[in-house]
Amino acid sequence: MVSRRGISTVMDIALALLLISASVLLIGTFLAADEESIDDDRGERALQSLMGSTTTITYDVSAPNENGHAATDSDNFELPENIDDSDVEELHEITTYGSSTALLSEAALTNLEIEDTELFAYGHDVERSVESAIQGQHVGTEGTVYVVATWEPYEGSSIGGTATVGDPPRSSVDTSTATMEASSPTGAVDPDLLAEQFREGEEGTHDRGGVDDGFDAIGGAIGDQMVEGYFPPEQTQYTLESTLSENAVTLYNYRQMADVAGVEIEDEITESPPNATEANEVLVGDFGDAGMGAVIAEDLRDSDAGDRIQATYDEMDQEDVSESERDEALAQTIEETVSTGTIDITVQTWE
Repeated sequence: MVSRRGISTVMDIALALLLISASVLLIGTFLAADEESIDDDRGERALQSLMGSTTTITYDVSAPNENGHAATDSDNFELPENIDDSDVEELHEITTYGSSTALLSEAALTNLEIEDTELFAYGHDVERSVESAIQGQHVGTEGTVYVVATWEPYEGSSIGGTATVGDPPRSSVDTSTATMEASSPTGAVDPDLLAEQFREGEEGTHDRGGVDDGFDAIGGAIGDQMVEGYFPPEQTQYTLESTLSENAVTLYNYRQMADVAGVEIEDEITESPPNATEANEVLVGDFGDAGMGAVIAEDLRDSDAGDRIQATYDEMDQEDVSESERDEALAQTIEETVSTGTIDITVQTWE
């Protein structure tokens, strides 16, 4: 996870400057290398530079998005009673530090959309801050490097987020491209477990009520990973109990996702004491009912991943195969199409 706090200490800044100095040496080596020797692997070298750099960003939760909407203008944003934003300068600014790839991944996750609905209005400023920081470190590459980070929990999902650095290259230029997979806090699912649950859902033998098919069965499992990634219980419990502005951001995030999921979580996040674990359970929801599990199940049915999973099950169902062989084939397809635990990062460079 990326370390975060509202105000950086002197020690934080000193450490960040030390790490940035080291990364500048690495980036400088890349920029000063013999041009002919890096033409073929320019993208890979740029990616290595990105992976080796560490930086600090500051973004503003009250900054409007591209549509002019600000999180702080939402009814879902509510400051603790002891805080008056007119009394506190830079109240809504959050400082975050980490590797460039981790910050870029965070920007992608913060730009979360579910069925074309943007959840967190401040995601635009997170992305802007990351872009500015990375371009500032890669001096001399502005206009010749384009980076895209994408989180897509499964193939063809309408749920996910993207963050970019720079502008895409013109179609007429020759580019060098490199890609990597960064770990996502949303975590990976167990394909063997999902295969078993999908089969039980299709056969009507799942041990939970409200499961009409395999997608109902696995939607909840994917929802668990997603919700826990966005709201890790221990860290979220701390911010729910906080009397600082971080409490308002956590409440806003919960309420935004709950609105999309069609669930009510006010008691879990505002009662005394609040309970992050119970809030997450409500947010995921019961099988086949409201909640992120149901949202994911419905979306998965219409996705490329869902088509492949269903096709694999149907194909195995028509053949004389054992239950374990069917589960193995399903697990293989799920492993290939479901990627909740990774964020794809692509770097393109050109002259």
